[in-house]
Amino acid sequence: MKPHPLYEIWRPDEVAECMEGVTDELYRKLWDFVPLYKPHSEDREEPTPGIDCLADFWDRLTIPEQQHLNTLAQKQEEQYK
Repeated sequence: MKPHPLYEIWRPDEVAECMEGVTDELYRKLWDFVPLYKPHSEDREEPTPGIDCLADFWDRLTIPEQQHLNTLAQKQEEQYK
């Protein structure tokens, strides 16, 4: 299953903190990816959209987690149409 395009931009910690409907277990799992982020260069102090995005870690999620996250992203997208 492919990740929703939103996850090509948002990092796992952003999804955990900002996406409505993330379960407590999934919240913890998303935060567990943070130590795996690439080191920031001095030129890039702030996080950059698309770098260390959730799509980079997608294969570490179960199919049910992927389905749930894609459903949440779809709801998020529809909310702002």
